[in-house]
Parts: sequence; C-alpha cells; structure tokens
Amino acid sequence: MRYLTYLFLFIVFFSISCEGDSKTKDQAKKSADAQTSQQASDVETMLLIPMMRLLLSDMYKVNDGIYTENYKRIEQGARSIADHPAMTEIDKNLVKFALGKEIKRFVKFDMVVHHQADSMAKAAQQNKMNEVLRHYNIVQRGCVDCHSNYRTKIIEIRKMQDEKQQ
Repeated sequence: MRYLTYLFLFIVFFSISCEGDSKTKDQAKKSADAQTSQQASDVETMLLIPMMRLLLSDMYKVNDGIYTENYKRIEQGARSIADHPAMTEIDKNLVKFALGKEIKRFVKFDMVVHHQADSMAKAAQQNKMNEVLRHYNIVQRGCVDCHSNYRTKIIEIRKMQDEKQQ
C-alpha cells in the first residue's frame, strides 16, 4: 500500500512539475514514445530487468495519458504493455527454477496483465475513460500481486547464481 501511495504522489508531483511549454513537451514525448516503441518492436526477447523497466515506463505513459486525458498516449502505453517482448530463455529458466510449481500462477498473472492491457488500449481507442480506468486498475493490481509474490524469490535465486559464477 505504501508503494502505491508513493507511486501516486510521484505521478501527481511529476505531472504538476511538468507544466510549461507544452509544444516542447509534446515533441519530446512523441520522440521518446517513437524511440521506445521502435526499440521494443525490434526485440523479440528481453532480459527480465530491462523488460520490467520498459513496462514501468509504459505504465508511466498510461498514467500520463490518464491525467491529461490523452487517449492516444494511453493506447500507446497499453499496447506496449500488452505486446511486450518475451523473457530470454535464461530468465525463463531462472523464473521457472525460482518459482517451481508456482510458475502456473505466475503465468496466470502475466496473461491477465496482457489481456487487460489489450482491453485498456481498445477502451482508449473509444475514448472511454471509465473502461480505461477499470482495466488499468486490474493491470496495476496484476503487476503488484506478481511482484509481491515472486520478486523476492527471483532476486534470491539470481543472487545465488551470481555468487556461484564469481
């Protein structure tokens, strides 16, 4: 809960502090969006940590779109979340090893996030903010639930592997 509160406050303060020359900001956002989308579309697989950072960036994009009622931005962020690259085989194996039988639940979280992000993008295309928010909340909850349940286990296994290699 504390994490969500900090995230919300960060977004609000970030949004407020970003008021200014909107032409310059819009141009910078379009350039950054195009670059991020191009990078993600060029890659079929990605390491887990960079992928999580990309997904966080996409969630920020959706948040920005929600607060500014920019449906195109919401759609772009949601599409990127729904269509993010797959994990590399190395990271897939690490996650499978770390989670054991819980991998099925992990995959279920991932499927929910993909489906809801796709639905969020469709709602944004139709300018339906209430639907966008409904799907956004499910995506956000899916991300947080997955992190709450599995992040520590995966980090511990990664550390153990790193120590073995040294």
